[in-house]
Amino acid sequence: MSHSVQLHASVLKFLVDHGYMESAEAFRREARRQLDLAEQDDAVDTEQLARQMSQLQIKRTNELADGDERYFNMLTRSYDDIHYSNILAVAIEPQTQALATSSIDKTVKISSFLSHHELSPRTYRHHQAPVLSIDFHPRYPQLMLTTSMDGTSVLVDTYFEPEFGQAVETSGVHQVFKDHKKYVVRGLFSPGQGQYIATASYDRTVCIYRQVNDDGLPKYALERQLGPFVGNVETICFASDSLLIVGVRDDNYLHYIQLPEMHQRRVNMNTMGDDWVSFSPVHLSVSADGQYVLCTTDHVSGRTILFALGESTQLQNYYIQGTDNQFMVKRHVWHPSGLYFYASGGDDHSILVIETKSGRVVDTLLGHKAMIRSLVLNPEVGLVSAGYDHTVKVWTWTSTLSR
Repeated sequence: MSHSVQLHASVLKFLVDHGYMESAEAFRREARRQLDLAEQDDAVDTEQLARQMSQLQIKRTNELADGDERYFNMLTRSYDDIHYSNILAVAIEPQTQALATSSIDKTVKISSFLSHHELSPRTYRHHQAPVLSIDFHPRYPQLMLTTSMDGTSVLVDTYFEPEFGQAVETSGVHQVFKDHKKYVVRGLFSPGQGQYIATASYDRTVCIYRQVNDDGLPKYALERQLGPFVGNVETICFASDSLLIVGVRDDNYLHYIQLPEMHQRRVNMNTMGDDWVSFSPVHLSVSADGQYVLCTTDHVSGRTILFALGESTQLQNYYIQGTDNQFMVKRHVWHPSGLYFYASGGDDHSILVIETKSGRVVDTLLGHKAMIRSLVLNPEVGLVSAGYDHTVKVWTWTSTLSR
C-alpha cells in the first residue's frame, strides 16, 4: 500500500477509534478514492501516525482571532420590485451606495435609495444576453463593468446623459470587449487605481486589460489573454492591485498571476501535494488584511477552505451549506473585520454567518425563498443578497452581545 493511501487509512482509523464520528464521516467523503484503495486490516502505529500527520500542510488556527459578536444579522430592507425575474448579480456603487442589479431579462438596473423602502431605478440594456457580473471602478465610480452570457464585457459611463430622442437604456457605452468566445462569468477592476481589468470565461481563458490613457475616464486595451486552462474559469479575485488569483473547474491548483509581468505560479490546494481532483473552486475572495484566501468549492459536503495567501497551507476547513444539487450556486463574502464570513448555497436558501477561527455557525439568516445568486457587502450599507426569488435583501447590524 502506498504511503499516501496508508496515511489516509491511518487517519480514518484514528478518528473512528477516538470517537470523532462527524469528522470521520466528512473525511470519508473527501478521501473516498484513497480509502477505496486502502487495506482495512492494516495495523496503525500511533507514533508513525503522528509523524505522518506532521507532514500535512495544515496549521493550527491559533493565529486567527476570536469573533467579537459583531456582524450583520438583521433583515432591514427587502425589495421585490426592482426585477420581476431571477436576479443574477448585485453590486454596490462605492460613492453613492446605489444598488446595481442584473437579471435574466438582460437588463442592469442602478437603484438609488429615495427612502428606507423606496428606490429609484435606472435601466441599462447593453448586452444581448443576461449579465452575470457587475463591478465599479475604484476611482471613477460612474464607470461600471458588466460581463454577460453573450461573451462580451462592457464599460458604461453611468453619469452619461443621453441627448433628446436617444434611447436611455442603450446610452453611455464607453467601451465593448469581445475577446471571449463563451460566457464571461466575472469581470473585476483591480483595487486602488483600477489600472487593470480581469475577465473570466467559460472559454477557459482569462483576459487582462490595462489602462492606456492618463486623462479623462479610463480606457483599456487587451494586455494578455491567459489560457487555455484545463477547465472553465469559475472564479477570479484580486489579492492586490498587481496580483490576480484564478480558480478553474477540474483543477486542484490556484493560479497566481503577477501583473504586469504576467508571471504565473500554481499553488496546489491538496494538503498531500498530489494531483487528485476531488473538488473545484467556485468562489474565491481575499480577506481585507490580505493575509488569507477563502475558497468555496463545489464539493457536496459544502467544503470551504481557508488558505494562507500564496500557500498550500490550509488554516481551516468548513463544511457548510452542503447539498447534492449540482446546480446550486455557492457564494460567500467576508465581514470587514475578517472575524466572520457569510455563506450561501444550501437547500434552505439561508445565509450562514461563520466565525472564521472556529468554523462555528453563529447565526442563520432566513428570508430568501429561492436560490441566492449573489452576496456583496458594504460597511455603510450592510450585507446585500439577491437571487431567484426576485428580491434584493439588505441585512444590517444589531447587537448580539445579549443573545
